[in-house]
Amino acid sequence: MKKSLHTLLKLTNFEMERLSKFLFTLMGLTLLLNLVGYIYTPMQHMGKINEYITQNSATTQQALDAFGRFSFYDVTQTLWIAGPIAIGVSGLLLYSIFIWYREWFGKNTFAYRLLMLPVSRMSLFFSKFITIFIGIFTLIATQMLSLFIGHPIVSAIIESAYFNDIGLIASIQMNPLFLYLFPLDFSYFLMVNGVGIVVLLVLFTVILMERSYSFKGIAMGILYGIAALSLVLFPFFIPNLLNNQYILYDSELMIIEIVLIVAVGVLSIFTSHHLINKKITV
Repeated sequence: MKKSLHTLLKLTNFEMERLSKFLFTLMGLTLLLNLVGYIYTPMQHMGKINEYITQNSATTQQALDAFGRFSFYDVTQTLWIAGPIAIGVSGLLLYSIFIWYREWFGKNTFAYRLLMLPVSRMSLFFSKFITIFIGIFTLIATQMLSLFIGHPIVSAIIESAYFNDIGLIASIQMNPLFLYLFPLDFSYFLMVNGVGIVVLLVLFTVILMERSYSFKGIAMGILYGIAALSLVLFPFFIPNLLNNQYILYDSELMIIEIVLIVAVGVLSIFTSHHLINKKITV
């Protein structure tokens, strides 16, 4: 057990070193674009107010009636914040595919050397899985840090008469996007991450199906992916399908969702174990 854990840690460290340049690029892009948003968005708002006051000889109150008060929440609603999040999610999703296929690139494929190592092949599987999730939570932490940096910048640019200081935490809670990213509602956060874990496990299983059965594996993988994700998401559609929004309590919905997440996750792990040990040969 100790040897297996040591092997897993070494393989994960190896994968993290390969991910590091791409991850640092995403982190830097997130901070840079966020910083532009923290400066440009409030300056643009103040520019409109000053132009309005100059052209109309308006008072502060008249400017407030025309534009309203500006808050940090207004910044979090812009593409300067949502854009880097979308880039990070899509980037790591693509990397989740690339993390497997790069092993087969070139004539002297590195995949065969990895699979011939005297270690459990599932250690390779889990090292890649852990690496992706470390990348995901690193980007989430970067976004959280960015928001704490951005709030005082925005409040310094917007004149106090035009600034609605509702607070950083309140601004975050008001944005539905952050409900998926941050543990604002811990039970919901766990459910979202549970779905994310299953999505990644299913994706890895689909890739191994393609590697095992070639073109036939592509069809098998697509069908498996659709079936697995439909099963995981099915509880959310039960009220609409039965035209009864109160048929399930939130606690009941969560229990059903947890059971399905665990079932699909375990099935994907066992399927991947079979494929990587029995179907992918060197």
